[in-house]
Amino acid sequence: MQFPGWLLTACFLSARLVAQDLNWDSSCNSLVFRAALPKIPGRFSFKNDLEYSIAISGFYFMNGPRDKTAGQFAFLQSFKYQFRISSSRFQFTNDFVHNLGLMYYIDSISKFQTDDNTLTTRITYDAVKCVKLSASSILTTRIFNAWDVSQSAGGSVVKSISSSFLTPLICTFSGGPGFNFRETGMLDIGVSSAKLTYIQDRGIFDKTGRDSFYGVKKGQSSFLEYGLSLHLLVNRLIGKKLQWDCDLLLFKADKSAVDMTLKNLFAYRINRFLKTSLQTRLFYDEDVSRKLQIENLLSFGFDFHL
Repeated sequence: MQFPGWLLTACFLSARLVAQDLNWDSSCNSLVFRAALPKIPGRFSFKNDLEYSIAISGFYFMNGPRDKTAGQFAFLQSFKYQFRISSSRFQFTNDFVHNLGLMYYIDSISKFQTDDNTLTTRITYDAVKCVKLSASSILTTRIFNAWDVSQSAGGSVVKSISSSFLTPLICTFSGGPGFNFRETGMLDIGVSSAKLTYIQDRGIFDKTGRDSFYGVKKGQSSFLEYGLSLHLLVNRLIGKKLQWDCDLLLFKADKSAVDMTLKNLFAYRINRFLKTSLQTRLFYDEDVSRKLQIENLLSFGFDFHL
C-alpha cells in the first residue's frame, strides 16, 4: 500500500490546437491503494492486480485557445484492473483503466473532466526468442457528458458538448507479428487491422452543429475502417531513478492520413520523498481535425511509501 502526500506544485503548459481534450492520470497522487489478488497455480498461471488512486492537481494555462481562465484545480481518480492467464508460450491479458475527475476553474466555473475508459485485450503466442504472434483489441470511450467551457467576448460563459455516453466509442482490432524487448517493452505490428467508431447519442450532430463526428456521418451510428496499425509499449527503468513509460498507437487506413495517439512519461525520483515527472500527450485524427493536439504536464510532488 502506498500513501503519497499532497501534490505541491503542477504546471500545465498547453499548446492545444483542437477541441478534443486528452485526460491525465497524475503521477503524484494523494492516495494509492494496490491489492495483489491471489494467484492460481497449475499449468496455466492466473494473476490479477487491482489499483485505485486519487489525486489533487493544480494547472496553469498558457495560450489556451478555448479556456481563457488563468488556472484551475482538478480532483482525479483512477481505477486499474488487470488479469492475465499464461503458460510457457501462451498469454492472455485484459486491462481495464478508468480515469475520472472534477475540474474547478479559479473564476468559479466547474465541470466534470472528460472521463477516460480503456479496455485492452491481447492474445499472444511466443514463436521464437523475442518474436511472437498476437491479436489485440483496444477499446476507448466515455461514460458521462462533457463540455468545452469558454468565455465569450462579452464575458458570459459558453458551454458546448464535446462527448457523451459511448459517444464516441472507438475500438481498434489488429493481428500480426510482434516483438518483446527484454526489460523494455513490446511492439505489435497489425498487418490486418480495423478501426470501428460508434456513436450512441445520434443527437450529438445537432448539439455540436456538425455533419461529421469522429468520422461518423450524420444519420449514421458507426464508421468502420480497414488498414495497418502499430502499437509500441515501453516501460523501462533508466538507471536507478528515472522511469520511462511510452504508449504509441498508429493506425493507417486506405486513402487517409495516419491516426496517432502518443502518451509519454518521464518520472524522476529526486530522493526518498521527492518526485518530479514530465508527461506529454499527442493526438492526431484527420476525421476530428487536421491540426495536431499537444499537451504537456510538468509536476513536482512529495511522495513516500509505507
